[in-house]
Amino acid sequence: MLTEQAALERVLAGVTPLPPIAQPLTSSLLGCFAGRAVHASVPLPGFDNSSMDGYAVHAADTRSDTPLTVVGEQPAGPSLNLTLPFGAAIRIFTGAPVPAGADAVIMQEDVDLKTSPSGPRIVCREPVELDENIRGAGSDLCMGQKLLEAGTALTPMVLGVLASQGLREIWVHPPAKVAVVTTGDELVPPGLPLQPGQLYNSNGLMLESLVRQVSSTEVHSQHLPDNLAATTTALDKLIANHDFLILSGGVSVGDHDCIKPALQALGHPAEFWRVKVKPGKPLLYVQAKRPDGGLCHIFGLPGNPVSSFVTFLLFVRPALLKAMGAAGKHLSLPIVSATLSTPLSNGGDRPHYVRGFYENGVFTPLGIQQSHALFGLSRANALLRMEADEVLNEGDSIGQVLLVS
Repeated sequence: MLTEQAALERVLAGVTPLPPIAQPLTSSLLGCFAGRAVHASVPLPGFDNSSMDGYAVHAADTRSDTPLTVVGEQPAGPSLNLTLPFGAAIRIFTGAPVPAGADAVIMQEDVDLKTSPSGPRIVCREPVELDENIRGAGSDLCMGQKLLEAGTALTPMVLGVLASQGLREIWVHPPAKVAVVTTGDELVPPGLPLQPGQLYNSNGLMLESLVRQVSSTEVHSQHLPDNLAATTTALDKLIANHDFLILSGGVSVGDHDCIKPALQALGHPAEFWRVKVKPGKPLLYVQAKRPDGGLCHIFGLPGNPVSSFVTFLLFVRPALLKAMGAAGKHLSLPIVSATLSTPLSNGGDRPHYVRGFYENGVFTPLGIQQSHALFGLSRANALLRMEADEVLNEGDSIGQVLLVS
């Protein structure tokens, strides 16, 4: 049985990023990862412009109380190609290009506006310094500056700076093609009546949603009965058309568990199928070669919902992200330190991921800590990783709290 670290290393060693493709620069790229580095082709700002509504001036002219004649106006928008003579001012607005000759902008709040037969004049109540209230061309971003590395997550802020360059498209790693398959004759779709011994299929929707949190890809969903022939046929088709196949249930050694024998019949032996972690020990991982030469990464997750949830986050999520071009810190869930609100002990020989709620630096376990307990999981926003045989007391400082929502 592999440790969780050894299992994750084996999974990630077999995953390579999907080849990048050029895509239109739209909000649909949110959550994708850059396939190539991008350098600035447009400086920011592209021209000297005013950061205030006020008057473009020569800074030296503001050091006396001599009125300055307002000789023009420059609104935000196309430059009017104005030139500022000494002893004068030009009305200007936020974002407007600074007239030639001006070396500062004085805020409108710092002047007294007066009228005269020759036109409006201002008297400066406060002097301004050279370049005050002027955003210099290229002061934020200069030509050729690297905007992002390959593998950078495309956040709203990153998309904004890319749009500032006038790019119509960028290279990104595409979302993986993912199928989520649930198994078991005991599972019934929501909305149908339950017969004795049946359960509603909750894992399917939960796993689809977990995939959608990672990637904007459409997820193919399917349910398979406990039938070896039907399972073998379905898996063969799914493997041929997907990068990732996420299976829930049917991966253990019971008489009605069909996943392992179906994959063996198709010539896809398991890389491993047990991991030293609680909940989630019966985890199956297979690398299946597709007819097109690519790989389909198959994860057989345990059927209990908490086990499916935990093993998805620990093993499937980082593999999906790596396929999408992510690297380094992007592969991991955020980890924080906390204070424990109540005593906890892990008497088993496996690390245990305790479901709980993290708020204001305090972690509080929620519900019964068993692999079927879906309600407690539904209220959790964090997982506490406890080592085997670890005992913790109320008020202890804990450093392995994974944020999951």
